[in-house]
Amino acid sequence: MSRKKILLATVIVLLLLASGTGYYFYNKGPVDVQESNSIKTNASDLYELYLKGLPAVQKNYTGKVLLVSGEVYTISLNQQKKQILLLKTNADGAYINCTMEENTGNLRAHHTIKVKGICSGIGEGDVDLGIKGDVYITRCYLVK
Repeated sequence: MSRKKILLATVIVLLLLASGTGYYFYNKGPVDVQESNSIKTNASDLYELYLKGLPAVQKNYTGKVLLVSGEVYTISLNQQKKQILLLKTNADGAYINCTMEENTGNLRAHHTIKVKGICSGIGEGDVDLGIKGDVYITRCYLVK
């Protein structure tokens, strides 16, 4: 076979592989948080890891499903009417901010819970105002 035919066949195979991979990821759908394996940690340890700012923390936790245990500081609603739980950390004024997928029912402040969700990383906060950044976890579910 000539070089042109080999090159053409190689390009066609690579295009088919790329389009097949793209089709797979396009149709894959979101992660099933409740059934996914998770990384176990507690609220204080998770916050301390993010404060250190190590690249390994971003790689190992951001975008991953976490199972975080901690004490509820407060419960509120966001603009989309989803519950937001703030879990206490050892840093005063800093929390693990959990956006819940389901109503938590009779859950109150000071309860110790486990929450499973996808970690989005740490927010910036505002140094000038003395506001510390929270670690954000989305698509959260209570784990019993």
